[in-house]
Amino acid sequence: MDVIEKVESPSQWMSPVIVVPKPGGKDVRLVVDMRAANQAVMRESHPIPTVDEVLHDMNGAKVFSKLDLKYGYHQIELDPDSREITTFVTHKGLFRYKRLIFGINAASEKFQNIISQALQGCEGAQNISDDIVVYGANQEEQYQRLRKVMHKLSEANLTLSKEKCEFGMDEITFTGHVLSEHGIGPTEERVKDFANAERPRSISEVKSFLGLVNFSGRFIKELARKSSSLERTY
Repeated sequence: MDVIEKVESPSQWMSPVIVVPKPGGKDVRLVVDMRAANQAVMRESHPIPTVDEVLHDMNGAKVFSKLDLKYGYHQIELDPDSREITTFVTHKGLFRYKRLIFGINAASEKFQNIISQALQGCEGAQNISDDIVVYGANQEEQYQRLRKVMHKLSEANLTLSKEKCEFGMDEITFTGHVLSEHGIGPTEERVKDFANAERPRSISEVKSFLGLVNFSGRFIKELARKSSSLERTY
């Protein structure tokens, strides 16, 4: 994939870059510090849906497919006029990105909107960032919905990661939740986090614990009442 290009002329943007090894140690990832450049980014309003909003219509679903977009943000090509702001400096000169990168402050909302637009009109399909779930009440319904989603993604020139996709499953994990014919529940890892959580001893630990609790709040009866005393500590 053609991701970066050499900058041959002077640029007003020269962000620093660090090289981070990927898990396994065979590959590396470039991380551009976009903090200064982000001040010039003109953002649009594309709200990212909450987990509850995405899961709301899934009750009654019994068959699921989970799709993962290959290369993530890099699938989205930047307009040539927008590339200069991503310029970064290396020991071999200046380079800039030709595709969307993590670090641009508007990247997540823009990416979410592009995927949502691609899936527009697809019943039984939801996404949070590059994670897409397609669901149905039975195999046939889910299959027909999946075919439409695949067609829409192809039209938008979006490529899936075959290794990370799951098709026609009766249970999947999506956004930290288990989806099955029995409904929606927390993952085993999330339950273990609750079971092994230590008593908070500082305001920051209280906030961290409440974040853990609120993520799975749909499974806790009277959450507001039970957490109110902790919220009053800060």
